[in-house]
Amino acid sequence: MSKASDKLKIEKFVKDCMLKEYSDLDNDIAIQFVSKALESGVISKAGDDDLTEWFEKRFKPYLFILDENEYTQAAIQALRIQFGIQGTDFGSSRQRDMGQKWTDTIRGYLGELGFKQVMKSKFNIDINLGHAPGKLEDYLPLDIHGIRENINQEYRKPNINISIKTIKSNGIWLDIPGNQFAHSDIHLSCSIGIDVDHLFGFFKHLSVFQDKILKRGLDLKIINQGEADEIYNKVPSFKKVYGYIPGFVNNTTYVNSYVYDGKLGIKNYLIKNWTGKYELSYLETIKKNEGASKVQFAGIGEFTQSSRHLFGLKSLKHSDLDWKNEILQKI
Repeated sequence: MSKASDKLKIEKFVKDCMLKEYSDLDNDIAIQFVSKALESGVISKAGDDDLTEWFEKRFKPYLFILDENEYTQAAIQALRIQFGIQGTDFGSSRQRDMGQKWTDTIRGYLGELGFKQVMKSKFNIDINLGHAPGKLEDYLPLDIHGIRENINQEYRKPNINISIKTIKSNGIWLDIPGNQFAHSDIHLSCSIGIDVDHLFGFFKHLSVFQDKILKRGLDLKIINQGEADEIYNKVPSFKKVYGYIPGFVNNTTYVNSYVYDGKLGIKNYLIKNWTGKYELSYLETIKKNEGASKVQFAGIGEFTQSSRHLFGLKSLKHSDLDWKNEILQKI
């Protein structure tokens, strides 16, 4: 089946199925959710039955929808800890400015709020994320600070550590850098549908541009009203954040080894799924084994050179029984 044919089938499925049930779900975001599930091998082929099964069994049961109030909560919590967050990315010397750190942290907190929502709606368990000012390292091993099964109970400390990793809707990798893998019992992936301009949309919703920045420009006669309107209309509008939980892994999964699958092209080998430990040197072994000139990862190309544990969407545990045995009975 050609990629063009798959694309048309996905677009039709999104229009005829997903958007009919969730009318305010962004079309492009919905397409990304489905396309990445197909690209990663979670969906075996773009047939109606396969797409419907993914939608009914993988997407809807673990869907969350975050509104402006939850976005506000994430934005404030993210802002509270900004001055304790390092400016470099894990495994890289690339510096991030405060704006990028803030938006990255907002995205992470949105994933945590999504997990909180799913735990309540699906399992009737309340989660206390317990955010407070401090360094980012304080939150890496334990994103959940308290749980309760009854609203009349006090929160108790969870019996297992669950780390929540947020990925974008166009991502397919649960990437756990450095030695973080050993620090939590469960590593859980939340996929959220926000674009790179999500914070600007929120600012527009709060009238930051219209009533503050652009008004200031008008007062100073830097711009006229027509120019102000043109700029304002180009800023994206705020939308509810849709996301879902593709699954999780425990910290005993291929701790010191790995498996992978993919496809050999004319010269290069494309890895579509990976399970376990990752070192840059492993790619040389794969090149030799697969007879490839180059090895790349679907959707991202390459990872930084630092060691990590890496899991594709297809590797993640996701069934109700997995949730029961690995999380609900232990937490």
